[in-house]
Amino acid sequence: MRRFALVAALTVGSVLGLPLTGLTLSAAHADETVVVPGTSFPSSSTYLTYFGCVDLFHADTRGPLVRVTRDDAAPLGSRAAGLEVPGAGTAVGSVSLVGSVADATSSMAVRAAAGSSGVAYVWYVAPGLQPGEVWSGRADLTATVDGWQQIDGAAASYEWSRLEAATGAVQEQAGAATIDDFAAVHGDGPGYLMAGLGCDGRPFGVDALRVGPPGSVTTYDLEGWSVSTSITASSQQISHGGDVTLSAMSVDTASTTMGATLVLEARPEGAADFRPVTDPVLAGPDGRVTTTVTPEVTTDYRWFFAERAYADAHWSATTRVVVEQPIVEDQSGGPRPHH
Repeated sequence: MRRFALVAALTVGSVLGLPLTGLTLSAAHADETVVVPGTSFPSSSTYLTYFGCVDLFHADTRGPLVRVTRDDAAPLGSRAAGLEVPGAGTAVGSVSLVGSVADATSSMAVRAAAGSSGVAYVWYVAPGLQPGEVWSGRADLTATVDGWQQIDGAAASYEWSRLEAATGAVQEQAGAATIDDFAAVHGDGPGYLMAGLGCDGRPFGVDALRVGPPGSVTTYDLEGWSVSTSITASSQQISHGGDVTLSAMSVDTASTTMGATLVLEARPEGAADFRPVTDPVLAGPDGRVTTTVTPEVTTDYRWFFAERAYADAHWSATTRVVVEQPIVEDQSGGPRPHH
């Protein structure tokens, strides 16, 4: 289980460290689904983060724990992200930068075994605001215990305020309304949509985040981390009866060591298939897996990473260890290789 860091600092005058003026987004032209390994979102315009429940900028600095879980009932694929906050008062969920808050889809599928309370925020710039001002909305969210369900932050009713972005000072209380209704009166514009659960400290799962305008909605399918496994040999050529040490390390795309147990497989010269030659080998404190073998003949080796909740099964590359056979005398007294 991993604790993930805040992607960018929360500061008054910006949301997640990004300015609220001069926002530009590349145009999308069709709905699409993007597979996300773990929580490694491919774009800075949408990702998971955490924020305060009563006040956007005051959350537990420890951040949430994330566990990729196997779930064949997940809305997309076979995995989802399990999220656990360190205590009440902090929400974890999605943040999306959009070119139009009134026009944007912003939802996520969640499952909370014990139910969960949450919060949604909107910060955006509209025509007619003074320089440095933003419209800010806050709404309560709730997930029931009825399995996977869609939480639609864009459809919630928000309490609205006009803020001085640099200080957070309230300039005007503007009542309650949905984003669409509020923007119809006060004007539309670019901004940030945030929605999360966990304000009561209860864990929950999340998958299938959807964001974007009609016809250009991106759906993010949270799946397992992409893990690769290396293989190294202490020697590629040994004398008959000698030992060779084989090592491996499994890492994700960010080169984070997984510390996973692995099984060594071997295919001796002349054999058709690889076969396991060790029980699962534990990783050491440095995350490296190591074992020593004594092959009788030249042998190909590879490490097997079994399927986990957080990653698919895979094999390392293959390495060959050449075994030099002893020289023995034949019946005529001449030397011949021993087979």
